[in-house]
Amino acid sequence: MTLLHNISRTLQRRRNSTWHALGYDTTVRPETPADFAAIAHLTHTAFNSNTEVQLISTLRQQADECIALVAEQHGAIVGHILFSPATLDNAPGTRLMALAPMAVSNVLQHQGIGSALVRAGLEQCHKQGVAAVVVLGHPGYYPRFGFTPASRFNISCPWQAADNAFMALELEPGALKGKSGKVVYHPAFAAL
Repeated sequence: MTLLHNISRTLQRRRNSTWHALGYDTTVRPETPADFAAIAHLTHTAFNSNTEVQLISTLRQQADECIALVAEQHGAIVGHILFSPATLDNAPGTRLMALAPMAVSNVLQHQGIGSALVRAGLEQCHKQGVAAVVVLGHPGYYPRFGFTPASRFNISCPWQAADNAFMALELEPGALKGKSGKVVYHPAFAAL
């Protein structure tokens, strides 16, 4: 990348920190009802299943305080991420968010769209006072954002998962100190 390109990207981010520019034509923003059909198509294509599409729909209808963002390029939805409320069975007052699902257009992967969605979502979670975020995902991907195995915080996954695949990230240092237990996801996840 050229110096001019880097400066332009930095200025765009500073101009409006809620909207993250990936380049000159890709933006991360909150989803709107007008995006729902495109998000469903993107998610179905990415997962080759309607299970995640139904999960997103159910969470929109039933879960309070979800954070849902899209990556938009030339007016088309090319990425989507959803964070939904969760807690710990042994510390029900602990405010967590669960990152799931996330989808990026198959033809646009490895271009930073997923990373931009994760970073923007974590920023929104932090602004809303979320203590930590959990994710059941690829152990080679999420550590770049600061996620570590949740077992380091004495937190466990409600499903069978490899230790390094179930991860947590404290958004406030020490937010999980002295807390432990199994993560309680929204009941919509039981259908998975």
